[in-house]
Amino acid sequence: MKYSRLTVAVTLSSALVLSACTGGDTPDAASTTPAADAVSTEDTALTSTPDLAATSDDATTTTSAGTDDASQTTVAMSTEEDEAVLSVEDAETVAAALLEARHEAFQGDGEDARDAQQRAFMSTARTAAEAADRLEGVLGEPAEEGGDTVPEPNVLAISRDDGELPQLLLVQTVPDDGVPLLHLMESRTGEQKDFRIVWEAPMLPGTSVPTFDRRSVGTPVLRDGTGDLAVPPHETLKVLASYISWPQPEEVPDYRTHGYSPAVREAAQQQADAVADQADLREKNWIVSDDTRTLLFEDGTGFVLGSLLRDTTFTVRPSSVLTPPDTFAVFADDEEITDEAVLRTSVFVALRVASSEQDLKPEMIAAREQLVDAWGS
Repeated sequence: MKYSRLTVAVTLSSALVLSACTGGDTPDAASTTPAADAVSTEDTALTSTPDLAATSDDATTTTSAGTDDASQTTVAMSTEEDEAVLSVEDAETVAAALLEARHEAFQGDGEDARDAQQRAFMSTARTAAEAADRLEGVLGEPAEEGGDTVPEPNVLAISRDDGELPQLLLVQTVPDDGVPLLHLMESRTGEQKDFRIVWEAPMLPGTSVPTFDRRSVGTPVLRDGTGDLAVPPHETLKVLASYISWPQPEEVPDYRTHGYSPAVREAAQQQADAVADQADLREKNWIVSDDTRTLLFEDGTGFVLGSLLRDTTFTVRPSSVLTPPDTFAVFADDEEITDEAVLRTSVFVALRVASSEQDLKPEMIAAREQLVDAWGS
């Protein structure tokens, strides 16, 4: 029995994330309720006062996912004893250049696309972009990349000058499909020319980005350890990785995922049921440790951004044969699978986590998946 079209729902980012963004899945605990204390200041939202945004050197616009006007305007107090690694103007220039290169990477072909990928992306994000380019002949262009114009960058946070590297920018865009995207940009040298996109994902429905410190003052970055957070960022991602594995663990964490985790588990269940007579399915997720970055919101909570790798493994039963789909053939030339097939997916996630002084459930803000490899025998 072929698992070709069935497998697509398991492995492709757009299938799972789009389902979650449209609210078409089963919510997990408290998943449909936006964060009650996720308010905005002039550093993260001025959607109701565009004229003020245009005249303030240190103001931005934040769009909440799944709502037209979920923010309010306030004024943030700040001290001048700290300073961001870049001015607001320089950060916006860097972000605009990277988004232009990103647009070219998805719109171009051949050498032009590969050159743009190198200028726009780095690390796991570049692997995902290259894989999306390879799959375009089978799946078409991702919906959020189909616009003719480059979305305007909205710089939400600039890392504080703490003498450490990498330097970070958190940027938001709103593509033509209306689902806000978050982009993490990083310079490992501290040079503006070396900034690249290292992580990006669409916001989940009902979410908003809480307030960061003023951009001129800069956002603190948790470089290592736990800091003042209740749980180490690595542990938060580790629990999430287990939560969305298949079969599902017996102990389910009290995370708010806004429908994402149920969508992942439902897709896995559907695949397992569809090939039950021919193969056994299991999914395992693990953390890409070097990709974890943690920015601190103004209230001391953390914004943990990271990536996971998921292997979806089909173990073929005796005397059965699976025929790979076209997406599988992009990465491997096996025409028949008689032993095992593995599909590898990069999973980009962002969560808000509590400080040690707060009682706050870990909450997913954004998520994206991209099939990046496949093999079998």
